[in-house]
Amino acid sequence: MKAIFYQEQSVEKWDEFIRNNSVDFGLLQSSSWAKFQRLLGREVFLLAATDEEENILAAALIIEQPLKFGFNYFYLPRGPILVDAATDQLSLLELLWGEIGRLAQTRRAVFLRFDPAWQDNEAVQLLLSGLVERPVGQVQPRQTLILALDQSETELLAAMKPKTRYNIKIAQKHKVTIDWGGDYFEDFWRLTEKTSQRQQIVSHPKEYYRKMVAALGEQIQIMVALVDRQVVAANLVVFFGDWCVYLHGASDYVYREKMAPFLLQWTTIVEAKKKGKKYYDFWGVDEDKWPGVSRFKKGFAPNTAFTAYAGAWDKIYRPLWYNIYQLAIRKR
Repeated sequence: MKAIFYQEQSVEKWDEFIRNNSVDFGLLQSSSWAKFQRLLGREVFLLAATDEEENILAAALIIEQPLKFGFNYFYLPRGPILVDAATDQLSLLELLWGEIGRLAQTRRAVFLRFDPAWQDNEAVQLLLSGLVERPVGQVQPRQTLILALDQSETELLAAMKPKTRYNIKIAQKHKVTIDWGGDYFEDFWRLTEKTSQRQQIVSHPKEYYRKMVAALGEQIQIMVALVDRQVVAANLVVFFGDWCVYLHGASDYVYREKMAPFLLQWTTIVEAKKKGKKYYDFWGVDEDKWPGVSRFKKGFAPNTAFTAYAGAWDKIYRPLWYNIYQLAIRKR
């Protein structure tokens, strides 16, 4: 086995590996996500472990994040990804870790933070504790809700909570209509600002979303719900491989009685089925931190258990500067 870095002009093989071997939707390890991060001004490295024929056995998309005094840290979102048939996963990970460690020395990286899409269990926690120094909670959502799309529309509707089905009918009764396309970006942003203010949360800047849409192209869609031609709810939805992912959503509270988000969500699920997708990822649930949002999502798949991931972990390269970094973020 050997470690190689992939260049931007040879990413077709990379994306094929991600689609075929990722245990989640894989987008955050794709070349499209690398393109998006570069549009944000970040350095990105695509590191693969290969066999002698250069078949990819493991992949890690690494994003360089700046710190003060010329230092950086590495972030590996929802990775690394290992080949489905890998029998010696530890050797693959050690090969990647060794190469990332050498890269850290030349790039002045203080630590590597990664949150793999590995389901949380005792064996995974034991593996992670042997590879890295410490768990640090989460960066990407620790839990999600994944709906399998191998049932008919009738069966999916029947499996919903009765209140969710009822709210979809209410939206239809109020003549809520659904549309999609890039022309709705300003509407999405307007509703995102409203939702952030209402829920007292900090959203990404407008340019973050604009660059995401530009980088992901046909893989991302702005889905909207309209009442009397007024956009009252908007979602950013990603289609990648076998997956459809509800990445971001926003709505206008003034129109809450129209139940537009319910019909918008259901229509997106139907569109995902039409595109031949196998899974619909509601992307982030937590009944303690986000009870309202989690309850809304759970209504579409009440009999489906949440998928729990192993969380974020840090591999430390420069202990002194890592401790300084930890003290700095505690004082914020």
